[in-house]
Amino acid sequence: MSKPQENNNRLMRELLTGKKVLIVDDDDDYAEALDEVFSLQGCKVTRICDPITAMGCALSQDFDLMIVDKNMPKLDGVEFARRIRTQKPASKIILITAYPNEESRKKSLEAGIRYYLSKPFRKNDILETASFLLL
Repeated sequence: MSKPQENNNRLMRELLTGKKVLIVDDDDDYAEALDEVFSLQGCKVTRICDPITAMGCALSQDFDLMIVDKNMPKLDGVEFARRIRTQKPASKIILITAYPNEESRKKSLEAGIRYYLSKPFRKNDILETASFLLL
């Protein structure tokens, strides 16, 4: 590994260690993989597959970062983010989706979501995005 890459990895870990991360994805396998990625960086991860349950958790607790899937039954990720940001406007939310398009990107921005990642993404893509958001 090159020296700049080592420095980048160290910085990401420093930014992420101890952070509370909420992962909301109805695909339990994908949520579990994200849980592992962030746990290995020293994050305290809460993983919830049901967006309605996650909404209650997000409103009753403080999270440093939320990673939310766009396409979920009962409540999609954009509406989830809109509701959270209404009550907690400083919330930092990354929207992930397997079905990206310009309309959903536009709706995401309107809901206050600044970061939108298309599945599949590399581990470093999500870690770099999360680290940048937490700066």
